Amino acid sequence: KTVADYSFDFNYTLSHSIDNSSAAESGAGTSGAIIQDSFDFGAFRGSSDFDIRHNISTAGLVNLPIGRGKALFATMPVWADYVAGGWQVSTIMRYRSGLPTTISNAGVYPTNYLSSALAIMKPGATNPVGGQTFNQNGNPSVYSSTTAASAFIGQYPGLTGTRAITRLAGSLNFDLAVAKFFPMPWEGHRFQFRAEAFNAFNNVNFFDASLRLDRPATFGEYQRAQPARVMQFALRYEF
Repeated sequence: KTVADYSFDFNYTLSHSIDNSSAAESGAGTSGAIIQDSFDFGAFRGSSDFDIRHNISTAGLVNLPIGRGKALFATMPVWADYVAGGWQVSTIMRYRSGLPTTISNAGVYPTNYLSSALAIMKPGATNPVGGQTFNQNGNPSVYSSTTAASAFIGQYPGLTGTRAITRLAGSLNFDLAVAKFFPMPWEGHRFQFRAEAFNAFNNVNFFDASLRLDRPATFGEYQRAQPARVMQFALRYEF
């Protein structure tokens, strides 16, 4: 086969981003870089809100070896080649591990009276494993039970909460495309039909978890999910 018949690419990135606040410093008011203790910037140091520890992406493209001049049915009639030949399949896969986040002790302001308190681990408690599961109510959740809230307490007066105290669900997505090329009677000219599916396998990627100590009944439950499968079709004339 020639190089043009297929191609494949794989990328893996291992990283760790650390900062004192992940918001833009130039933001106005509460949209700026808010830290818990403005007198001790280092106290809020931790994994960035956008810290992606593991990131994988792959891409592949295959020109199917069917049709005139190809490995299979190379001598098929011209009319049959217009139907069976010239097909191409491509895909992109993306996976990333879960992002870190804080837990809010909403409505309590013991240190920074512009920013609500955050949670810390309760002394003697074990940090429950976060990610993606279903809780005792059958709802998609960071934790297997809403009782995980009992493992946390609000930050102490004058101190800071814990950054990256838990990790949210990861994200997995596949995009697929199928294309058919129709040769034209002029050299270098061809017509292309494309069918594309984004999130082709309808993977459910949850985000926006309810992580507030003042809402124990829904603690850890995801509130939203990324868009479901989207399909589009296109016609293109290449010359």
